Parts: sequence; C-alpha cells; structure tokens
Amino acid sequence: MAHDAIFIHSTGTGPFMWQRLQGLLPAGWTVHTPSNRGYPPFDGLPRGVPAGLDDDVESAWQQLPAGVKAVHLGGHSYGGLVALKMALQPRVPVKSLWLYEPVMYGALNHRLPQLRLDVAADVERLFSHPALRSLDVSNGGNDAWLEEFIDHWNGRGAWQAMPENARARSRGLGWKMYLEVRGQAQDPLRFEDCKLQIPLTVVMGERTTAAAKEMARSLVAVNPQARLEVLDRQGHMAPAVAFDSVAPSILKHLAQA
Repeated sequence: MAHDAIFIHSTGTGPFMWQRLQGLLPAGWTVHTPSNRGYPPFDGLPRGVPAGLDDDVESAWQQLPAGVKAVHLGGHSYGGLVALKMALQPRVPVKSLWLYEPVMYGALNHRLPQLRLDVAADVERLFSHPALRSLDVSNGGNDAWLEEFIDHWNGRGAWQAMPENARARSRGLGWKMYLEVRGQAQDPLRFEDCKLQIPLTVVMGERTTAAAKEMARSLVAVNPQARLEVLDRQGHMAPAVAFDSVAPSILKHLAQA
C-alpha cells in the first residue's frame, strides 16, 4: 500500500532538513517536502511584499502532486504550525500529525494572564527586545533582528558564530523570516481550536525554551489521543541540527499511525 507524508520546514531553514527521511522509511512511502513561500526554488520575497501564514498553508497544498488521496503531516517550529493548520483545513484526508515544537505565540497570547512566570518572561524576552519590539516592520529581517531571533533559539552568540555565507543566506530570507514570526504571533488560533481526531505526536527538546514547552504541552492538553515526547539533551533546532535524534520519533509515529 502506498503512503504519502508531507513535512514542512521551519523558519530560516528549507526542505533539505527532511531530505534523509525518505531513505529511512520502508518501501511504499513517499515524502513530500514543499518549500514555504520566499524559499528556493521560489523567488525570494523583496522587503515590503506581503505574505501570511495562510499563504504558506495554501502553497503547501498546491505543491502536493495530483492523485495523492491521503497524507500524513509533519513539521518543525513554524512549519509545525503550517502542518497543524493543514490538518485543521484538509484538502485530502489527513491520517496523522507529527510536530516538533510548533510555534503558537498567538495562542499563548490569549493566555498571558494565566502563564507561569518563566513562560511569560520567555515571551517577553523574544518580543520586547528593541530589534523585535512590537514586530516593528522597519526592523523586520535586518541584521539586528536576525541576530536576536537566531540567538533566541540557538543561544547567545549563535548569529556571530555562523559562517558568513550562512549569514548571507539568512539576510536573503530575512524579510520572509520576519513575516513568519509576525504571522504566527498574530494568528488568532487558540489551543482550544486545535482539537483533532487523528493520531498526534508532539515532540519537544529537553533543553528548549519555557515557552516552547508550554506550547507543546498546551496542544497536547486539548487532544486526549496525543502523545508528548521529550528528547533528552536536545533544543528547539534538533530537527535541523541533530536529525538522528529526531528520526526515531518520526518513524515510530508513522509506523503506529
């Protein structure tokens, strides 16, 4: 029997992050790895050109080959939120959903008064820095913004430690990266809107941020059938930088689903 899976990449990465998955799956599986708008092979988005979260959801569906009758969905970070929205707005039957730390700051914002102090402080750190404050369009995607965003998820000094060619690639994607952060932070979706009737696995890293853990737990809390996994010694970017630690979770999920 043929099985199709769609895996969506995260902000600032690309479909390449899933390229090894195809070779790990048994015969009969096909992995589709669409690009979000503004990423190769698509043209980049020049500064000022608008694009939203729903545009990436639509684009991912449009990249699915004709004739696919049902899919399993997966994604990381922003790509996880895209995959979640695809499951909530299916074009073909969705058989299961695997997510690594989907970013849902918009949903967290609905709960700000109830958040634990460490989670609220983490949200504040991300969005109160001068480079990110109020998601200011004048700063969006410039070097100061990129440094704060990349350091937030990878640790202080990560931007400066990147090779110059990697920083140049990020600069080329900077405007779209900013739009993705703004889009998910302003998205009206609430956790209570995310109840699904399909197998769901949500994975988070042991060393990730307090807000990322809260988002993962909150999504699982409204889905009694969901399984929450914690990967030892891993952070938010594990699917991109430590794929071998993440792959067993994907394979287990798809085998059971």
